[in-house]
Amino acid sequence: MPGHGRGDFERSGGSLLQEYFWSRTNWLLILSLILGSATLAFLGDILGFKYGKQRISLFGLRPKYTSRLITAITGGVISVILLAVLSVLSQDVRTALFSMNYIQQQLFDLRLQLNESQAVALQAQEELEAQNKTLHLTAASLDIARLDLETLRSDRFLLEQEKAELEASVRGMREESDQLKRALRTMKNEAIALSANTLLAQQAFEPGSTREEVLSGMEALKQAVRLSVLRSVSDQALSRLRNVPIEFDPEAESALVEAIVGAEGRRYVRALSRENVAFGEAIPIRLEVGTSILIYPDGDPVYRRMYNAQEPGFQPEEVLHVFLRELKMQAIRDGVLPDPATNNVGTLDGEAFFDAVEALQAIHAPVIINALASGDIYTEGPVVIRLAFEE
Repeated sequence: MPGHGRGDFERSGGSLLQEYFWSRTNWLLILSLILGSATLAFLGDILGFKYGKQRISLFGLRPKYTSRLITAITGGVISVILLAVLSVLSQDVRTALFSMNYIQQQLFDLRLQLNESQAVALQAQEELEAQNKTLHLTAASLDIARLDLETLRSDRFLLEQEKAELEASVRGMREESDQLKRALRTMKNEAIALSANTLLAQQAFEPGSTREEVLSGMEALKQAVRLSVLRSVSDQALSRLRNVPIEFDPEAESALVEAIVGAEGRRYVRALSRENVAFGEAIPIRLEVGTSILIYPDGDPVYRRMYNAQEPGFQPEEVLHVFLRELKMQAIRDGVLPDPATNNVGTLDGEAFFDAVEALQAIHAPVIINALASGDIYTEGPVVIRLAFEE
């Protein structure tokens, strides 16, 4: 069936071409030219025969050549008449005969325009390729942005997990704190008066301190140690520790004094209990010396964090506990030395703590809690702060 259809199509196409050929051909002109040419040729032949028979001579030619000349002239006349008729009746013939140079110039101009059009098309193609490259780059940038978005979403998920872990750590710290408090009460009720590595006192020495200044500072440190020992026990044990000797190693103290006298930088000395001490025993002291660096100038923020007081279940007291815990970790990371026994870097007065709780309870909007340094804070601490709130 497909073969028959194709043959039908070819036959119908051929029929259409034939019909177009027969309908568009100027048969009247063709027949007129044929008849006119035949008539003129017939007349020329008659004239040539007539003049040849009469033996007429033109321009001194023999009659035979005169007859041929007349025949040739007749053929030329036929050609002239044919061209004249074609020129009158056909625009294409007139153009081919009289406007060929003009047509060639037009063809040349058209070729130039074609070349310019091809150049413009080539430039447009190059611009299109550049735009395609830009589009590809934009698509690549979009893919990267999508990857970044996915990364941010993953980071947010991880942060939420870390937040949950921190909250769990806070609860664990609270439980540990309660256990430590119970253990401390138990220790106070038992025979141990002081635990090992308890920070009793510390003293700072300015750069270039003289020997007299250093010795005076060491005496102040010893007095502070005794006061700290007395404050660290209960009233019942106070009488038992009032006359207990506090032992400083003379050699270590002498070496420490020599290291501090005339030192270029600021120095600190910390006095810690060397070991666990029972009631009635002498208290051996271990001295530590180090370089004291300014960590937080007075008024600078030690730590700050934003909280949303509008969230359901917002507990100001719990928030402050978490904030102080994070503040301690930040201060340790910044270089403040913690207490070896308690790992604390300072304390917040109870009245200031509850004042801050009341201030947070009155806020019902996102708030930034700022812990500002209350005085210059150095390496040895302690971290003394005041709380400020920004809504």
